Amino acid sequence: MTLLHADVLVMDQVTSFMSNDFAIRDQAGAQVGEIRTEGSALSRMFLGSRKLSVHDTDGSVLVRLDDVMTMGRDRFTLQDGQGYEIGQLVKEFTFFRKRLTLQLVNGEGLDVQGQLFDYDFEIAGPGGSVARVSRQWPGLAAGLLGRNRYVVSFNSGVPVTLRVAVVGAVVALDLIRAKEENSSGG
Repeated sequence: MTLLHADVLVMDQVTSFMSNDFAIRDQAGAQVGEIRTEGSALSRMFLGSRKLSVHDTDGSVLVRLDDVMTMGRDRFTLQDGQGYEIGQLVKEFTFFRKRLTLQLVNGEGLDVQGQLFDYDFEIAGPGGSVARVSRQWPGLAAGLLGRNRYVVSFNSGVPVTLRVAVVGAVVALDLIRAKEENSSGG
């Protein structure tokens, strides 16, 4: 089973002071991929984790996530393993709530709906739901270290491009949440 074929992914954060890495497992607990923080140690110290890559078990890059420096709203660019852009995740400002949209270069638009920063949400497009994401308790030791666990449940038949975009969106949301906690002093 690979990351591209598992219908349920369990993403366990293994962050440290200067990284935002994740181990990705299938529902049975077998590792099917990982997320690695990229960029120099100096840039991560001053800017935080701004570039991440999602790797399959064979080490190949499936998607790269780049936190683009902008004034105002957060914007993340998603690229495939060859460096071609596959989409952008943008934090939109609306009255009374936060909204995220995932716009793919093929013209398909997805909305991230639900309790985004409590990590119980759904990613849906014009054809309906693509995946559900829920935040779960990672265990006492990991919880005390401030680590998170996200369970991503894909609907059957979701194409590969959408799968990697959803994994990228989950990591982007984790980065947005961490930035908001840091800026609010929490």
